[in-house]
Amino acid sequence: MGLQPLEFSDCYLDSPWFRERVRAHEAELEKTNKFIKELLKDGKNLIAATKNLSAAQRKFAHSLRDFKFEFIGDAETDDERYIDASLHEFSNFLKNLEEQREILVSFNKRFKKLFV
Repeated sequence: MGLQPLEFSDCYLDSPWFRERVRAHEAELEKTNKFIKELLKDGKNLIAATKNLSAAQRKFAHSLRDFKFEFIGDAETDDERYIDASLHEFSNFLKNLEEQREILVSFNKRFKKLFV
């Protein structure tokens, strides 16, 4: 059940019924305030964790890009070329993913500055 509306005309009477409704509204505002603070704290923690994840994925992508096969014999086999190309492509994918994540985080920061 929702909160009962507070009527301005009822405040003049200052009845126990009106005071009870005011207390209910105040309690709901406190609960909402706590929820918003917890939400902001969780958001900050998420952004910090995202930064750590981003740094780890960038390092992993860099390692994949720098990885080189030592091929056996005089020539590189088709399989070795395909594996090398796949690792390089996956490295590019991770790099692009982190660039997009960075864009989202910067948008979130701008949104927070404007509206929070």
